[in-house]
Amino acid sequence: MKSPTGPIRTYAQVASTQDIAKELLDAGEPVGAVLAMDQTEGRGRFQREWHSRPGESLTISWVMDQQADHPRPWLVGMAVALVAVGVIRCQIQWPNDLTIGPKKVGGILTEIHVTPDGRKIPIVGMGINLNQSAFPEEIAHRAISLKMARGHEVDAEALARAILARMPECPEPDSWDCLADVWNLFDHTAGKQYDLGDGETAVGIGVGPDGQLICSVAGETRSILAADAIFGTQS
Repeated sequence: MKSPTGPIRTYAQVASTQDIAKELLDAGEPVGAVLAMDQTEGRGRFQREWHSRPGESLTISWVMDQQADHPRPWLVGMAVALVAVGVIRCQIQWPNDLTIGPKKVGGILTEIHVTPDGRKIPIVGMGINLNQSAFPEEIAHRAISLKMARGHEVDAEALARAILARMPECPEPDSWDCLADVWNLFDHTAGKQYDLGDGETAVGIGVGPDGQLICSVAGETRSILAADAIFGTQS
C-alpha cells in the first residue's frame, strides 16, 4: 500500500488530529500524518468519546493522499487497520476494532475530506491504548492497553513510525480480495455483537465480498454496508 507522501507532524496537544489534518490539507501544507501527544476531543465512530490522558495513547490521523478519489475508500481504512494489527500483534473485528482477546486495544475512524481542489482524501484516524494501567469503570470490562497486555510501556512516536514503515508491505486496497487473506488470519468478527442503531442487535458471522459485515439479526442473515459503519462525519 502506498504510504502518505507528507511528513508526520507532531503536536503536544490538539483537540482532534482529524480536524488538524483537514486544516493542513485546506491550507495546502504538506502532511502525511498528524500525531498528538494529547488529544482533548478525540472521537470514534458515531461520535463516541475516545478516553485518553497525555502519554497514554497513540492518537494519529493518517492522510492517505495516494488513495485520493478511491472508489471504495472504506477499504483504505481497513488496510491501515491491518498494518496496525501486524505491528502490535493483535486481532481485528469488523469494521476496524483492534482487539487483544475479548478486549479492545484500539480503533480506526475513516473520514473523507474534500480539498479545495476537489480531491477526496481518506483521513484515517487511529487510536491505540498504550500505557494505561486502568480504565474508567464503565469501559474497564472491554478495554485493554498494550502495557496491560505486554507488561511494558510503548512510545507513541516510535509506534507511529513502525506503522508507517510497514505500510508498503500491505497490499494496495483495490478490492476486498486484495485484503481478505491477511484479514482472515486475524479476524475475530464472528460472534461479536453489533448495535445497529435502530434498537436491533446483530451477531457477526464474517466479512463479505466487498468488505461488508455479514451478520445475523434475530436469526435472519443480513449484509451491512461497510461505508455505513466505517465512515465518520464527512466534509
